[in-house]
Amino acid sequence: MAPQLTTTSYAVLAQVAVHPWSTYELAQQRVRYFRYVWPRAESAIYREVKRLSSMGLLDGNKEWVGKRARTVYSITDKGREALREWLATPVSPFAMDFEALIRLFVAPLGTKEQIVTTLTQVRDDVREMLRFGGEVKQEFLDGISVTQDQVYIRALAVDFFISLLNTVGAWAERTLAEIESWDDLSPDGKNERALEKIRELPVLTPESVERTPVPPRTQLHPRRR
Repeated sequence: MAPQLTTTSYAVLAQVAVHPWSTYELAQQRVRYFRYVWPRAESAIYREVKRLSSMGLLDGNKEWVGKRARTVYSITDKGREALREWLATPVSPFAMDFEALIRLFVAPLGTKEQIVTTLTQVRDDVREMLRFGGEVKQEFLDGISVTQDQVYIRALAVDFFISLLNTVGAWAERTLAEIESWDDLSPDGKNERALEKIRELPVLTPESVERTPVPPRTQLHPRRR
């Protein structure tokens, strides 16, 4: 049975398709970029590169830097074909790996200080990631990014990254303000206000959709010749 490719496999192939890298450089690129959208341990990158090379999807060439040798990997035609086939498959449903939200769900089992500490870390993490996003933005504006020739694609990804971070940051700030105004984590006196917050959320409910009038259809007249 042929070895199966995983999303990590395609993430590595995608990076090498852009630019040849050594395994160390690939790990650094993962730390710089993919850690936010596809976090994997650095050791997994090293193993995956060797596996993809053994499958003929990557080609390794030894280079010398002074007296030290390193292997630089580039994508093969077979590797490009694997990426093309993957792009033709349905994408996995959108999902987030966000431990802080799980902790929020069970916050009443702990203390107010514990959930405040969690949310403070989320806020601080967002600030650090936005700082990194600013560095990426500057690299593109200065024309020095290693993926400068793909800025038309990368700009779309950076847009998503920054938009998401600003959303999470704003949520963390207002959630911290709400919880810090509480005396404790009991539901006493909090549920009515919570329902008001839910009513204000900018999303349609099935009931509101049913009440929304359907605009009359415009009758189309044949164009006169």
